[in-house]
Amino acid sequence: MSTTVNATIGRPRLFDEEAVLARLTALFWRRGYTQTSMTDIVEASGVHKPSLYRTFGTKEELFATVLRRYLAERIGMFAALIEQAGPGIKGVHTFLHLFEADAVSEHGRDGCLMVMASNELRGTLPGYDFSAEYRRAMRGQIGTLIARAVPAGGPELVQARTDLLTTYLLGLQVILRSGADAAEIHQYLHAMHVTADTW
Repeated sequence: MSTTVNATIGRPRLFDEEAVLARLTALFWRRGYTQTSMTDIVEASGVHKPSLYRTFGTKEELFATVLRRYLAERIGMFAALIEQAGPGIKGVHTFLHLFEADAVSEHGRDGCLMVMASNELRGTLPGYDFSAEYRRAMRGQIGTLIARAVPAGGPELVQARTDLLTTYLLGLQVILRSGADAAEIHQYLHAMHVTADTW
């Protein structure tokens, strides 16, 4: 959001915070947290270091802001895919096809920023257990998909299949990030389709 709200008294913020966060999300996603220096951040954002510190705090605090923003967008994407997929086992297959279309795209091949950061930082920043929050939110979305697919299966079965699909998708993000080609990605997604057919 473009703003001129005072960052400090007499010092209006003269940059588009959302645009800066979008550029920094792409930077962290490409390079990782530890390989991204403050010099890199200043260059990518186009904002002087004092203004960055006033607005976002330390590098850790800035990264936490980036991850919270990414989390909201990522979970929103899952919600949209699940809504589009529809009910029943057919809905699970449709969701997996939609997921595959995103996964093999140029952007999707970068994997998931949350998963990448979890591997790098063990899933936490001071005051923010982002990996656990992501898994909870993702399980919530996948649980909606599975509950519509097996409405008579009972809560334990829904939970087990939710956990299975969530774990599968999280692991697939690591494979995407490692540079797997489209044929390999399709192979792993095909295995999930075959599994869903047994449900």
